[in-house]
Amino acid sequence: MIRSLKLGLLFAVGALFAPHASAQNDEIQYSSGQPGYSSYEIGAEAPIRDGLPPEYFNQLYIPPSGFTPAIRLNSTLTQPLMDFQNRQSDKELLLIDPAFSGGQETTGLTIGAQFRGSAMVGRTNTTNKFSYLGRFPTDFSGDSVTDARLLQANQVVVGRFSPWAHGYMETLFSDVFTFPDHKQGSLQMRQAYVVFGDLTQSPWYAFMGKKTVSFGDMGTLSPFSQSMIWHYFAPLAEGIGGGYADGGFNISATALNGSRGIRVADSNEKGHINNFAVNTRYDVPFGDESGFAIGAGYLHGSIYDGPTAEHLDPGITGSLNGLWDVNASFYWGSWQFEGEVVQTNKEWPTTAYKVTAYRLETAVDILWLGKNMRMSGSWSEGIQGPDSTEYKFNQQFVFGLRCDVLPNVMLSMEYVRSMGFAPLMNITTVSDSSVVQDSLVFGLVLAI
Repeated sequence: MIRSLKLGLLFAVGALFAPHASAQNDEIQYSSGQPGYSSYEIGAEAPIRDGLPPEYFNQLYIPPSGFTPAIRLNSTLTQPLMDFQNRQSDKELLLIDPAFSGGQETTGLTIGAQFRGSAMVGRTNTTNKFSYLGRFPTDFSGDSVTDARLLQANQVVVGRFSPWAHGYMETLFSDVFTFPDHKQGSLQMRQAYVVFGDLTQSPWYAFMGKKTVSFGDMGTLSPFSQSMIWHYFAPLAEGIGGGYADGGFNISATALNGSRGIRVADSNEKGHINNFAVNTRYDVPFGDESGFAIGAGYLHGSIYDGPTAEHLDPGITGSLNGLWDVNASFYWGSWQFEGEVVQTNKEWPTTAYKVTAYRLETAVDILWLGKNMRMSGSWSEGIQGPDSTEYKFNQQFVFGLRCDVLPNVMLSMEYVRSMGFAPLMNITTVSDSSVVQDSLVFGLVLAI
């Protein structure tokens, strides 16, 4: 009886994943298809035992010939979707690009997961003031930092409903986002949106839901720490939009719901679509190993519109203060260079000064002991006050080393010098421009 129950359970689970699959006299061999994608090959016949092929005793189920699993892995797609460092503003294109989706014509779900662990040691020159923006200043006290934690764990589900309809859902545990607000809690539905389009048939696409707003670039060449650009200006909000992508050119427009977004976006009235963003980028390859890209974007309403430094309370607002962005990148062989500038249209009422952030970065990819490695350097700065104020800037220099131990395992080490202490909360009362923090940041990323 126990054996019958076990066999019944195996059949039930197999039916869940492959409702129309049946036991077959075939031997299954696992092989890799496109990078990061799993496939099955049908081999020679195998004998039947007790009415079942032997594979049922060491595998969950056997897909029939020509069958694509309804739930599958494709790290070529899910790894860049979950990446916190790169390609922040146009990830929706990955869902409709066959180079990433695997060119699959069947419906089903693709799942993935990522874990980002970090350890840090550091020292500040000012007691109880820590200026590294990868943690909250209140996480530490005294003159030094010793810290180890799982910073983030995110899980994604990509739904392919037809060649033209796709869905993306990302849950996130974060040991950094610990605000009491439900939208910024330690466990959250970080993104959830749908995309309509098929770049093999048409360059036009549309999207709707909660997602990183298509604005600017917001990436970095550093392996683990974000640049000042992201900390100051990366928006996450709910809305509807569409775009056109063809021949390396992409332009999109998004209509955003009113009131405070999850990050950066803001307007003074909820219940109406009264904020928007536009973004464009043009990639020009010179060959297989060289090229450049230029981009620009605009966000109509931002959190830099109120008289008080606050990014959670939707009641603190003012007249719309938009953002503009320009960015460029250049790559030549193993070398990459990137730059980006973002600025508010008007002065921030809190500091009576326009808010600006910029980054200048370079990186080189090398092969060491058979492993892909990257060396990078990054300088970024955020400016929100005149030279006569203590809250005039936040500055960051990062020298980084990254090693791809396996295609889905990354180790990194960064030396980070953080200069200036101007936290967004209480910026005009607690800031100190003389603060310097030197840190070693060790990173581990596991992704599938």
